[in-house]
Amino acid sequence: MKQWIKRLRDTERETVLFIMLLLLCGGCIFGFLRLYFGSYIRPYQAEAVIDLSGGWHYGADGTETRPAAGETMTLYRILEEETENAVVLVRANHQTVSVFLDGEPLYADAPIPPGQNPGMALHFIPLPGDYLHKTLSIELTSPYALYSGRTGPVLMGTVQSLEAFVLSHSMRSVILMAMCLLMGLLTIALTFMQALFGSSRPQNLAIGVFAVIWALYYVCTEYIVFLFFSPFWMSALSLGLYFSFQAPLTLYFYLSFRRYKRWMLPAVVLHAGFPAAAILLQISGVVDLPRLLNLNNILLTGLIYTIALVALEAYHKNRAMLFALPFLAVAYVSMLVNFQIFYTRHGVPPYSYRDTYFLLILCVLGYNTQQFFSLYYRGRQENEALALQHRLAADSHERLKTHLQEVGGLKHEMKNHLSALQTYLKDGRYAEAAGYLETCTGQAASVTGDTYHEHYIINALAGDLLRRAGELGIQTELRLIASPISVAAPDLYSLLSNIIDNALEACSKLPESRNRFIRLTISRRAPYLIIACANSWDGQIHHEEGVIKSAKKAEGHGYGLWTINRITEQYGGLTDTDYDKHIFTLTAALRD
Repeated sequence: MKQWIKRLRDTERETVLFIMLLLLCGGCIFGFLRLYFGSYIRPYQAEAVIDLSGGWHYGADGTETRPAAGETMTLYRILEEETENAVVLVRANHQTVSVFLDGEPLYADAPIPPGQNPGMALHFIPLPGDYLHKTLSIELTSPYALYSGRTGPVLMGTVQSLEAFVLSHSMRSVILMAMCLLMGLLTIALTFMQALFGSSRPQNLAIGVFAVIWALYYVCTEYIVFLFFSPFWMSALSLGLYFSFQAPLTLYFYLSFRRYKRWMLPAVVLHAGFPAAAILLQISGVVDLPRLLNLNNILLTGLIYTIALVALEAYHKNRAMLFALPFLAVAYVSMLVNFQIFYTRHGVPPYSYRDTYFLLILCVLGYNTQQFFSLYYRGRQENEALALQHRLAADSHERLKTHLQEVGGLKHEMKNHLSALQTYLKDGRYAEAAGYLETCTGQAASVTGDTYHEHYIINALAGDLLRRAGELGIQTELRLIASPISVAAPDLYSLLSNIIDNALEACSKLPESRNRFIRLTISRRAPYLIIACANSWDGQIHHEEGVIKSAKKAEGHGYGLWTINRITEQYGGLTDTDYDKHIFTLTAALRD
């Protein structure tokens, strides 16, 4: 918190005003969109819709008993609600519908062969003008035991108000379907892009296919879809997509597992084999899809088995499973609640698990996107590191050539030097021999190469610092004891080179009569890598809004300290500066 408060104080006033303006604009846009889409959710034309779903009596002759498969259930109630040009909307779920008003037929589905799937449909049934206080009867017949005796929503209003209700009631699911479909296609596209970068991640392709299937299934229980497909295709799409969505989901988990992949294989076979067999049986006309819903417990068992394995993977530090586990568990519990309502016939299932699976897709997509860009930037860093290694290797090669030439020259001159020394010693001219030997030692020292650190970047920059400081007459002291170092090569190079450049520049401004020095230390204080550089300077500093700024005014300058701060923050560390009139000390601590 203190760090955020300090950062806020250091932020320029113009930046704060700009951020406040952005927040204000964002709030206005959010408020407008909320009002705008509120009209879609509650359109004024739907205000005349009356919900008749409650208050019905059912059974035959008032027995209030639920029928068996193939038997007809009769719903009846007296219409006490008044509206002009009234139309009744009945939603049938694998049922045929017949509607009567005081015994007079108003609507009847076309007869179908016994046992054939009647599908899922919406029925708009006009009422006569004198319907008030008369008894409305609805007969529902289904060839399937699961759907016999099951009631659906019944609404009354004008055609326009009912159509507005259908659209508004489905709008949220249509928007989420579009988002889910977009996320699925985006995930598939990212998978191909990762493959182009040399990273094969088939689990992302599986979750992308799952998102596409789930997007299409998302709206299959909404009113608006009934307007576009025939009753049979509504049934086939809804149940076919429901049976199929778990196949790519379990495949995603199987491909993402690291420890329990072999244990996950039975779930993959179950969830892939079941929809394949179901669709094949439907096409061949052996068994309709609604009858196979009785085997839904097999799929639910396979899903709880999957959740258990996902929990074990998450326990063993599989980060992807750690993110996915809460959403998958909540979705499963929501599915159990929905099916408890469905099987006991107490109300209409809310299908709340759809939203949880949507959040699961959103979570996995966010994780995959982060992984994709992490891989992309890691590749860029590796390329930069290779380029840096190549550049340093080229410099080392040139220095090595020069070094070998100097060694060759020294070797060639060594015989002459030994002869000269022998002459001095033979003649008893010991002082001159000592001076001559000191000169030879200095030449040899200038030729001999030193190793300052095992890390090639630190070694190269330390050698470059000594060379440049020697040319400027600056005393240099190195204490490079931390090893090994795992900071990324480009970051380490940028950090050290900026620290060294700033120190050399500060020392070069001092007259040669002053004590000019640089002391560079690289040490470790777990878990931090500490890079400290103390140097002499002229005591002149430039502040701007409480932040140290460069004295250089030319374009392209002044980014040294900014770069150092950025890199230390990137590694969860901090930068500290301490100075008096004679010594400036910069300390960078990086979590390494």
